[in-house]
Amino acid sequence: MAVKAKKLNAATIKILRSKSKKSKVFTYSDLVAVYRRGQAAWTSGSRPGIGMAQWAMARVNSILKGSRKHDTDIRSKAMKRKR
Repeated sequence: MAVKAKKLNAATIKILRSKSKKSKVFTYSDLVAVYRRGQAAWTSGSRPGIGMAQWAMARVNSILKGSRKHDTDIRSKAMKRKR
């Protein structure tokens, strides 16, 4: 049985929409996917004292700044769409 993901809270949605409007490459759905992956990465092990939301948003900010460490499939899909 698959676990259904919880809805993102209103503040997170607002932030992700704002970031996607400023971005020339990534859409809102791309950023939500990166955020969800950040949440999953937090559960598999992270630094003590860092919350799940902080970890996930840091991952979003990282991809927006050009990091190529993770979420390369989302990055390549977005770059192809941009062309």
